[in-house]
Amino acid sequence: MIDIHQHPLHIKEIVEQNDELSRHTKHVYGIYSSPHTLESHFYQLDVAGIDQAVIMPIDCTTAHGCKLVTNEQIAWLTEKSSRFIGFASVDPRSPNALKELEKAVTEYGLKGLKLDPSLQQFDISNEEYAFPLYQLCSELDIPIFFHCGMSWSPVGKAAFAHPMKLEEVIQQFPNLKIIISQFAWPWVSEAFMLGIKYKNVYFDTSILFSGTPTDSVRQVLGEQIGLKNLDRSLSKQILFGSNTPRVDPKRLVWAIEDLKLKPSLQQNIFHENAASLLQLDPGGVTCSLS
Repeated sequence: MIDIHQHPLHIKEIVEQNDELSRHTKHVYGIYSSPHTLESHFYQLDVAGIDQAVIMPIDCTTAHGCKLVTNEQIAWLTEKSSRFIGFASVDPRSPNALKELEKAVTEYGLKGLKLDPSLQQFDISNEEYAFPLYQLCSELDIPIFFHCGMSWSPVGKAAFAHPMKLEEVIQQFPNLKIIISQFAWPWVSEAFMLGIKYKNVYFDTSILFSGTPTDSVRQVLGEQIGLKNLDRSLSKQILFGSNTPRVDPKRLVWAIEDLKLKPSLQQNIFHENAASLLQLDPGGVTCSLS
């Protein structure tokens, strides 16, 4: 199983490298849980049945004066264990964004770009600073993971993250692989339309807006979209994602299993689609905690 959506904000070894990270995690990202060790994190993955997890930072320098984990720290974690797949983040409004992204991919070996328009507070369709990033990602053949829809961050502004802002990007960069988080709830119908129309658009399952993940996932996937529509129209475009540490990953696993999907569709969600998108080596994983 591959989890396409984790943030290592709560890993003790990362927190100890940055005196300000705990404060930013609370007041910018909105997570108040205590850090736990890398060993404990791997145990959490094991309990959920997750073999590999995509870990990603968020560069909020312009909007909030901080980085919620750095690209260098993501690279450090991927060196610790091949169970981690690293994505980069850059501040789209930074004049150094392109250089930083290219370095993260070509030198650090990171496999994608994480952007959170609601938290970074930038215009997705800005041709001056955003489009060059999209062009570089297209050239590097890496996906962009966009946070869309509701932001749980106390300083996030969801208006920046409406999925329809992506259509111009999709049309301008037809080879760009785009992942939309949480089916862009509450704009689920708009996001679903984009997925039907454009096959380079993907979605993750990190849906939690009320109650439990099982409640939220069933309402969005089972009722708003419909399981038959998932199988007919999006079977190759849905990726398992938990949004750890905001949600315990095993609870998202339970939520997907509770849908009682066709075995082939569930396997696509849990593994095949992400493995194909990320062009993963079928070899095993290694881990070092030294």
